[in-house]
Amino acid sequence: MKRTIFVLGDSVAAPRTEEEAPMAGWGQKIEELLVGPYEVANYARSAMTTRKYFTERLPGLLNRMKPGDIVLLGFGCVDHMIHNGMRYVPVPEYKELLRLFAAYVQGAGGTPVVVTSAARYSFGPQGDVVDTLGAYPEATREFAAEAGLPLIDLNRATMERWAEIGPTRLRQYFCWVDAGEHPLHPEGNIDSTHFNDAGAYEVARMVVAGLCRHGVVPQSDVDVAALSAPAGMPEVSKEFLVNSPRSALDYPQRSGEAPVLARPEPDGTTGPMLKFSGTASPGTDYLLFFEYGHYLGGAQVGSDGKWTWRRAVNWEAGPHLVRCVGLRADGCTPISERSFTVRTEVEPPVITAPQAGAYASPRPRFTGTAQPGTTKIVLMEDGVLIGATAVGDDGKWGFTHGHAWRAGTHTVQAIALFGAQESAPAERTFTVVGIPEDSPIRSAGGSRVHDCGEVCGHRPFTGDW
Repeated sequence: MKRTIFVLGDSVAAPRTEEEAPMAGWGQKIEELLVGPYEVANYARSAMTTRKYFTERLPGLLNRMKPGDIVLLGFGCVDHMIHNGMRYVPVPEYKELLRLFAAYVQGAGGTPVVVTSAARYSFGPQGDVVDTLGAYPEATREFAAEAGLPLIDLNRATMERWAEIGPTRLRQYFCWVDAGEHPLHPEGNIDSTHFNDAGAYEVARMVVAGLCRHGVVPQSDVDVAALSAPAGMPEVSKEFLVNSPRSALDYPQRSGEAPVLARPEPDGTTGPMLKFSGTASPGTDYLLFFEYGHYLGGAQVGSDGKWTWRRAVNWEAGPHLVRCVGLRADGCTPISERSFTVRTEVEPPVITAPQAGAYASPRPRFTGTAQPGTTKIVLMEDGVLIGATAVGDDGKWGFTHGHAWRAGTHTVQAIALFGAQESAPAERTFTVVGIPEDSPIRSAGGSRVHDCGEVCGHRPFTGDW
């Protein structure tokens, strides 16, 4: 009788169609590494958090499960997105939902296996791998240890593997193509999260090896030769194979027009993983990018003249001046320049109201200021998202929750966001003046079955002001 391996998680593991090429999910590659009586049911879907999956998709999986089936719990890549209130799941809730997933799977006779999220393509300026997933990989490890469940630590495994491969080659594992390089992406596609076929297969090898290591799948049921084969090294990206790129800056006679840089904006402020984009005049085939005469990389130009480029490593904080030159059959184009400032840290916001230790009504108004360029302020209490508000051009922000607060002392954290970067929290403690939950005022008239009508003078107090 066949056992089923269920894959639960987000878009990184999800199955992909030919229309989504070159994107591929690691969950769809697992079956290629199995030789025993197994079926893989890939239930992973895009934009899935633990909360959304638990409430929308888990019952269908449980109804299909048989005793002895295996369930891979691979979440965290979406849950950590604090800049998206519809997706963000606080760490305590995330761990509790993992516990509930495991409990239901075990209750149905299945074997839950916990999987941390794979690392993104993100390298620091010196070429070190950057973990972009915050506290969630460690929270996943803690849960697996507390619950005594098998753990496949893809986060650590991929970070180690990406460090071996390095920034000049890792692009060959991701859904990252230049303009004109893939028929389904004529304008190019820069994706540092999702894999292509080669990357998905490499990660699937790590997953199946982990299943064997924990004894969840016997070694006799896997393709041992494929798992034990030395991990190959992907090819160097084309942008780093350009011969003598520096000579393009000193080319004596220019032809065509200088490339047009649409992004980043002139003298703008941006994050360390910024993407360049723009257009080039007809006849321009390739673009080269430099800073202070040092070659940074290049990008192919599409047939419609559009192009997109991102540096293989992140930018250092501070001001930058980048020069761009196009390569043509008849020589080199004039040079374009673009200055911008990179921000790698976000200052905590300032909370001006309520004041520390102040008393507030049940509808407290939060106000403050933030570092120029800050895009959003997120408010939290005890790890729970309260709400978020935009920051004005003058750096001011304000927020009032739509519901009344309970009476008592509250401590709220305000976090400033710049893109996906977040600040350390600013904290404010204050006291809400109101009717306590256990006050007899709230229960007055509670013996009546129905609420009193508008004409009745004995309606119990609801707590609303």
